[in-house]
Amino acid sequence: MTKLQIILTVCGAGFAAVNYTVYLLVSKRASLPLAPIVLLCIFVPLLILLFFGKRLDAAYPKLMSVLKWIYISVGLLYTVSFTVFSLLITNIGKTVDKADVYIVFGCKTHGYTPSMLLSFRLEKAYELLEANPDAYAVLSGGRGEDETVSEAESMRAYLTGRGISEERLILEDRATSTEENIRYSMQLINDRKLKADTVAAVSSDYHEKRIVYQAGKLGYDLEPAPAKTPFSRYFYANLVREYMVWIRILITSK
Repeated sequence: MTKLQIILTVCGAGFAAVNYTVYLLVSKRASLPLAPIVLLCIFVPLLILLFFGKRLDAAYPKLMSVLKWIYISVGLLYTVSFTVFSLLITNIGKTVDKADVYIVFGCKTHGYTPSMLLSFRLEKAYELLEANPDAYAVLSGGRGEDETVSEAESMRAYLTGRGISEERLILEDRATSTEENIRYSMQLINDRKLKADTVAAVSSDYHEKRIVYQAGKLGYDLEPAPAKTPFSRYFYANLVREYMVWIRILITSK
C-alpha cells in the first residue's frame, strides 16, 4: 500500500476498529452481532495484505488496486457517516418539561442499583415529577437474563426512595426493546384512562430520536424529555450501538 492509502486506512478502518472494539469491551449484551462482523471485515483484509500483499499485487495489480480503494472508501464512508450521525442524534431540538404522563425508558440495572445511564434517566424523571406534581410516570423495562429484578422495579425503588409517591408510578415490566417500551406503556396509559394530552419520553439524549420515530410508526405522538448523558466510554459505546440500530432500521424500514 502507498503512504496515502496507509494514512486513509488508519483514518477510516482504524476509526471503525476503535469504535467497535470499545463497543465490544463495554457492552455486555450481545443483541447486535454487527460489531464482531465489522471487526472481522476490518482485520481480515489487513492480515491478507500483510502476509500476501506483495504476491497478490504482482499477480493481480489492477484488481488489488480496485479492492484497496474499495476498502479505504468504505472506511472513510463510515467515518464521515458516524460523525454526522453523532452530531444529528444528540441534537434533539425542541424538548418538553411539562407533560401529563412521562414514560421512563429502562436500561441496564444491577439489582436495585441502576447503572450509570439509567441513573441519569431517573434523575431527569425525578426532576420532572417534582416539577409536575399531577403527572404520572410509566416505568418501562423488563428483566434481562443478567438482571435479578426488572428494570421497572429498580426504577420504582429509586423514585420512591427519593420521595415520589408510588401511586404516581405505573410499572411496565415486560418490554425488552424500545418498540415494546412504547407499545406496552401506551397500552397501560389507555387501559387506565389517564389524561394523556401530552406524553413525554424520558431517556438518554442519543435515544430520543429513535423513540420519537418508532412511536410515530406505531401511531403515537411522544415528546422528547431527554436526560443529558456526559461523555464517557459507556456513552460512546451506546452511540455506536445506536448507529448500528439505525442502520438496521434503514435496511429493514422498521
